[in-house]
Amino acid sequence: MKKNEKQLFLKERVFLLLFITLFTNHTISSQEKYRISLSGGANSNDITYSASNRVNTEYTDNSGNYFKAGFNFKAYKSISIQTGLTYIDKNYQYQRTGSREGISTIHRAKYFNIPVMVGIQPLQNSLKSTKFNFEVFAGPYVGWWNSLERESTVEVFGELDFGGFPRKTVVESYNFDKNENQFNRVDYGLQAETRVGYNLYKDMNLFIEYSFMYGLSDNQKNELRKTSNYYYTTSNYGIGVSYNF
Repeated sequence: MKKNEKQLFLKERVFLLLFITLFTNHTISSQEKYRISLSGGANSNDITYSASNRVNTEYTDNSGNYFKAGFNFKAYKSISIQTGLTYIDKNYQYQRTGSREGISTIHRAKYFNIPVMVGIQPLQNSLKSTKFNFEVFAGPYVGWWNSLERESTVEVFGELDFGGFPRKTVVESYNFDKNENQFNRVDYGLQAETRVGYNLYKDMNLFIEYSFMYGLSDNQKNELRKTSNYYYTTSNYGIGVSYNF
């Protein structure tokens, strides 16, 4: 190969290499970033039920906590897909009223939930010149009932005195291996979530979030002494941090 031809060949190789490098960098920079997040906080869980056949009986909401590891990627412009794993309390209380007031059972139920939600940034253009961002998500979730602890205040019928039957508190962990009550452990429903974030440093964001979970699975679907349907509705309030990469 002649010297001029060799130099031309090298120039073409360099030009091609530069073109590929520039194209690759442009493609990578134009791609939407992936995001991971960690968040947690408090929640309030309630039971939707029908107790028309139970006299002096009511169910009330109870507080708990949740912790979530999330993964998000943008599908198109301001549209993204978010999923992850949530470890969440879904607690509630069963109690007697009227003459039996004070007899109650606190149910402390822990679940693993996986949401798959579509998100949008409705204020993206308005907030692009600031460090703030606002997102709204909605979609289904599916999960698993991991554990149940019950704290009951009961009357001791064998120890009647002048003040009536004495009461004591009993705490027990439910054995899901035996699952004698045949509880339905599969959990699913719909979830909506909002986030307000602030850019702390480069690709790191601090955010506050609120999510509402509307249960569609009857958690006592196969319960042996079933008298009504039980569906969870859960509100979560938390704070978290996310990182884009």
